[in-house]
Amino acid sequence: MRRAEGKHRNTISLERLQRFLDWTTERHPDFVPKKKHPEKWFTTYIGHQPPEIGRAARLFWLGLDKAAVDSVLLADEPAGLLGRLLKRDLNDFSCNVDVHGIEKAFDCGPVQNLLEPELALRIPDSTSADEFEAHVRSAIEELVLSRLHILEKPFASLGEEQKARILDRVPPRLARLDDFTAKAADIVNEVMHELRYVVELRHGELALDMQRRIPSGQGHVLSTREVAELKEEDRQALVAKFEMMIEEADDFDLQVLGEKRLTEVFMMEPKKLRRTIRFARQNHKEKMAFAVLLENDPRFMHYHKLYAARRLTRTWTALLGPTNSGKTHRAIEAMTSVERAIYLSPLRLMALENQERIESMGVPCSLVTGEEEIIREGATHFCCTVEEFARFRHQHWDVVVVDEVQMMADSQRGWAWVDALVSAYTPELMMTGPMLIQPSLKTLCDLCEDQLVVKRTKRLSPVEVARRATSLKQLDEGSMLVAFSRKTVLELKALLEMTGKSVSVVYGALSPEVRREQARRFREGEADLMVATDAVGMGLNLPAHTLCFYTDEKYDGIQNRQLRVQEVKQIGGRAGRFGHHDSGTITALDGQTLQAIRQLFYSPDQPVDLSQFQVRPSIEHLQAIAELMGDPSLLRAWLTFNRNINYGAEFISILPDELAEWIKLIDDPQIDLRLRWIFACTPIRGGLDSPAATHAQQWLKKVAQDKPVELPRLFIEADLATLESTLHIIETYLHLARTLPAHFPALEQAEGHRSLLNEAITRELSRRRKPRSSDRRRVSGESSNCQKCGKAMPVLSRQFRLCQGCFRNQRP
Repeated sequence: MRRAEGKHRNTISLERLQRFLDWTTERHPDFVPKKKHPEKWFTTYIGHQPPEIGRAARLFWLGLDKAAVDSVLLADEPAGLLGRLLKRDLNDFSCNVDVHGIEKAFDCGPVQNLLEPELALRIPDSTSADEFEAHVRSAIEELVLSRLHILEKPFASLGEEQKARILDRVPPRLARLDDFTAKAADIVNEVMHELRYVVELRHGELALDMQRRIPSGQGHVLSTREVAELKEEDRQALVAKFEMMIEEADDFDLQVLGEKRLTEVFMMEPKKLRRTIRFARQNHKEKMAFAVLLENDPRFMHYHKLYAARRLTRTWTALLGPTNSGKTHRAIEAMTSVERAIYLSPLRLMALENQERIESMGVPCSLVTGEEEIIREGATHFCCTVEEFARFRHQHWDVVVVDEVQMMADSQRGWAWVDALVSAYTPELMMTGPMLIQPSLKTLCDLCEDQLVVKRTKRLSPVEVARRATSLKQLDEGSMLVAFSRKTVLELKALLEMTGKSVSVVYGALSPEVRREQARRFREGEADLMVATDAVGMGLNLPAHTLCFYTDEKYDGIQNRQLRVQEVKQIGGRAGRFGHHDSGTITALDGQTLQAIRQLFYSPDQPVDLSQFQVRPSIEHLQAIAELMGDPSLLRAWLTFNRNINYGAEFISILPDELAEWIKLIDDPQIDLRLRWIFACTPIRGGLDSPAATHAQQWLKKVAQDKPVELPRLFIEADLATLESTLHIIETYLHLARTLPAHFPALEQAEGHRSLLNEAITRELSRRRKPRSSDRRRVSGESSNCQKCGKAMPVLSRQFRLCQGCFRNQRP
């Protein structure tokens, strides 16, 4: 059909061209026609001399015969559409069209549009200007009707009002007719039929009225029968879906959801609808069960108000200030001046150091940590890790000291500090930390209706940031170099040993005993230098006069980020220990890093102003929930607690992601819930993929079968990483042996293994690695920069093109 139409139009165009050429040749014997003519052939002659040739070309193109062309050209001022065309009028013209019995005016656009082939070749040949205008109207009508042919059949049965409503939707601009034809069937269906309807769904007292509409895009004009069939088909589908929802709800009253939410749920696709109803059933079941629980068990209604400490008006004495300002020393003095006191530490090593400090002052003191206990007969003073305080919270103390109190903001362990501060049964509660934690202490103290006294401490020896960077060769004896990974620490140790210096190291994977021995070697001069991770930020007495930063960035497990202000102050504050040095110096291995460290060190701290304090449930809470819900899962009991228990706006129950992953690995419903809780609370060093985690899972199954757990075989002749992993296994055994002595009988043997492993690790750390040729260039202090960001490259990365941050960012 299109080919025939194209051939017809081409024939018309050629005939009109021939008439133009004949007319021009007769009147202008010198006229030479063009050899090639485009589709719009008249454009070739616009501007031709004399001008009447170009005007004649347009007239012949529009279908005028020779006589009509002569008549128009002889007129002084041609009128009508032809006159406007020849004058190159750019204004619009309109045309009334009879659309299947209803007249509608169409805006045809600029007059010059008549010269477009779509219109020009539709206009029949004309013998006069008047006939031409009549033919134009006819051509436009033909064009409109060809576009609106879909209306012809329905218009035959529609009333005048309905026709008018449809034509009102037809755009008056001719160029937009195609926009209408794309949705013409939908418009006609809307006018002809009532496409909107209501499906009433009923089940007992449950009523759901669904507002529905036959969807657009049917592609043709619907008959009355088709409309009825579509509505019935949709109604049956909704009824089937409604019945499925009722079946899924079972005994759950869907009206609890409310009309709006129920409608939203009903409109979901079936799979999601089922999941949502199941979740709503479970959630409602929890709420109903917890309503009873909250009414009958006060432990689920309050947190801080249930502790015996609420019977006291306690004084919180907060010793707040920078590192090396004597905070812990003053707290220990307060402890030794009373009859009963306890010190709470974030680290086993700090608890041990302060236990020895107290005993050196003539006061017997017991030590209690997860891995070991040293009980002095008749001792009324204790040092313990903060998580172990739960066993002492109900005892009356003259003084309770909570060290490094800023840890209350820690995402993994903060709950233990909050619990200690809230529950300590003492008239005098002391805490140490940086000034930034003061707003949070004030908030928590007010919640407990206690009194807060803040005593600011000042650094006992000054510390300043050096003006110039240093190099590995230039590091003086008694300096400490801080990096941020075990691998970097060990590589830096090897490089420094090339310069003839002896080096001790400290990093997180080392046991407290090894760290302590490494610190002793440095403190007593057996090691010239120390290389450490930020594990030295708390808990070690290290008399370094100079602290050197390897870099100003660290990888935090998610991204490579710049050190924070408090991190730089906590680490840098280790320089110039009071009693060992008159002052301290902070430096770095390159100028850019030193500049960043200087800015951070002298920047003000950002206050930590907690609006919610982390807490977590007890095993008694979780057992009650598991029994109430009839679900033995420890993980689900904990998550159920988090969803339903609200201790007020100030306290929030948390389950850290890492702990949740560990619970998933051991959450066997066949094993006693309390036993799973004990293993969940056991610290697993080395991560969930470590040998310690694997052994712990195997041990749990043995204990569940009431079998004793034998101590793993010990291999001392191994590399450093293997020794460290083995030590993590032994430490896990020791922790469990303190809690489950009947099932972990080899406590003394495990302590012996720990000593042997610590000695082996210490020997390994004392070995010197053979230098490589590339190491000498690193020690020399040659500098290089990242080719992407321009940042100075750390010593160990200077053979690479990109710094660690840019390298990680470019990886997918």
